[in-house]
Parts: sequence; structure tokens; C-alpha cells
Amino acid sequence: MVTAATRRRDTMVVHIDESALRRLLAGHDEQLALCDILEQIADGLPKDVDTALCHKTADRLYSVMQLATANERAILGATLTEMGAVRHLDLGRTARRLLRESEEDFSHAEELQDALSTVGSERPAVGTDALGYMLRGFFEARKRRIALEREMVMALLASAA
Repeated sequence: MVTAATRRRDTMVVHIDESALRRLLAGHDEQLALCDILEQIADGLPKDVDTALCHKTADRLYSVMQLATANERAILGATLTEMGAVRHLDLGRTARRLLRESEEDFSHAEELQDALSTVGSERPAVGTDALGYMLRGFFEARKRRIALEREMVMALLASAA
């Protein structure tokens, strides 16, 4: 969340809510840990599937992504949207795109949650090949997203210093 932002020529002075920043970074750590579990599940497909781990991960996926989306809105959305254009980069537009992508990731997490929760049942939501693609697509995209968010946060912190 931006508490103050003023334009001075080509630079921006930004004050970032430290508690929101801590929540965002802790959320990144939790998402990365979840990505490691999703990768472990994907690596075990199709024969070495831990059904209990799939169900436990499915239960956790929704809450982790819900919190991640809220944290992204709180710090990246508010901060970048208020900053607007810096030099030739429109951070407001970037923030809106990131927030839309975050909503899409949340939808993919819900689909993945459904698929994981039916692993080992008589009628799984998807086959193991499809599940593998879903898992890899999701955790690889989240890892890239987290790397981008961390780079942006570091740049914001450097501009606030």
C-alpha cells in the first residue's frame, strides 16, 4: 500500500507499508514451498502418486492462493497503480495486467485443487498426463511470477531509500 507518492522529475519517492511487504514476501515463501510439493507430485506421476499428499495439497492450495492474491493487490496493485508512469514504463498498466494475471492464476489454482482432490478416486477429474501438465504449468508460472514480483519490490525499495 502506498502511503505517499510524489513525482520529482524522472524519479519517484515511494513509501511502502512494511507489514504489507512482509506479508507479500512471506506469501512468496509459502507459494514456493507449495510449488515444490506440486513439483514432487508431478515428478511422481503416473505411477508413484501419494494420494494423501495430493488431497492435503488440494486443501491448502486455495487458501495459499487466496492470500497471495490479496497480498499482491495490497502492495503491488496499490503501489504501482498510484505510481503511474515512470520514465517510459507505465507502471499503472503493468499493475493492472499483473492483477488480471493473478486472478487467472487463482482460477487455475481452483481447477488444480479440483483435480488434486480427486486423485485416487474412482472418477478422477483428469488423467495423470493432464494433471502433470496442469501441475507443471501452474508451479512454473508461479515461480516466474514470484521472481518478477520480488524484482519489482526490490526496485520499489531502492527508490524509497
